[in-house]
Amino acid sequence: MDKLIEFHSKSWNDYAIIIIYKRSRFRLLVSELTPDAQQQLKDYPSDKYNINGTGYLKKFTIDPESLHFNFNNYGIPVLLIDHKITITEYTKYRYYDNTSRSLEVQKNGFFVYCAPTGQGKTYFALSNLEQLEQQFDTILYINLELSIDDIKNRCQDMGIKIPSNLYVSPLDNVEVIQEWAQDKGSCCFIIDNIDNLVGGGNDPFGAQLEFIKNMDRYLKDYNHHALVLTQLVKENNISLLGKDGEINGGITTNILSGVKQLSYLSRTVMMTAYSAELNNYVYKILKVGSAKNV
Repeated sequence: MDKLIEFHSKSWNDYAIIIIYKRSRFRLLVSELTPDAQQQLKDYPSDKYNINGTGYLKKFTIDPESLHFNFNNYGIPVLLIDHKITITEYTKYRYYDNTSRSLEVQKNGFFVYCAPTGQGKTYFALSNLEQLEQQFDTILYINLELSIDDIKNRCQDMGIKIPSNLYVSPLDNVEVIQEWAQDKGSCCFIIDNIDNLVGGGNDPFGAQLEFIKNMDRYLKDYNHHALVLTQLVKENNISLLGKDGEINGGITTNILSGVKQLSYLSRTVMMTAYSAELNNYVYKILKVGSAKNV
C-alpha cells in the first residue's frame, strides 16, 4: 500500500538527490523525476536552499514521479561579504479615524495590530483590504475567529469591494500555508485573531509560539507580509486612556496578549482604542521598528 510521506533534503546535483525520511536515506536519480521537478532542482542550488517535500513510499522505495518540493533557505549560512543588501520595501496601511494619515511598515515580516475586545481590530483589517489588494498578488485571510460568512457580511455592511485576489481559510500550520502560497506571487496574510491559536495541557501557548517563529522566518525569507491581530491584557494598575482621551503614555508592548515573541519578532506594533472623550479612535505605536507615518 502506498504511503504519503514528508521528507527533507539538503543534498542534490544534476545527477542525483538524497532524500531523508525519518532515519532512512534514499538516493534517487534526477532523470527519474518529473520534468518540473528536474527544472526546480536546477533553479534552486543546494548550497543556498533546503527542501521540505512530500512523496509516496511504495514498500521500501520512493516513487520518484510523486515527489513534490518546497524550497526554503532556513538555516543556510550566508557569506556576509558577498551578501547584496536589498532595498527595503514597505506595506502601506491607512488609519480609519477622521484624518488622511497612513502608516508604512516594512514588508518582509509581520505587523501587530492590537486593541481591546470589540474595538476595531477586524474593522481595521477589512478597511485596508482594497489598499492591500493593490500591493500584493494574493491576500489570505486566516480566520481563526470569524466564520467566512461573518467576514463577507461585514465587508458588505462596510461597503467594501471584496478584492478579487482575497482567499479565506483557518490555516494554522505554516508548512501548509507555505505550500498553498507557493505559486501565488507576493502574499499578504491577515491573521485574525492570533489569540485563538492556543492548545491544551501544560503548554497552551506552545502552538502560538511555534506558529509565530515559523511564520516570521517564512515571511522574511520569502519577502511576504502579515498583519497579525491580537487582544490586549488590561493591567489593573494602569488605564488605557489618559485624562486627555489619548492612549496612556505608560502603555507598552507588555500589554499584548499571548507569547512575548509576538512583540519581539514583529516589525511594528500599533495599538488602538475608542476614546469616548474624543469621540474617535486613538492610536499609539508601541514598537516603531522601521515604520513611518506618511
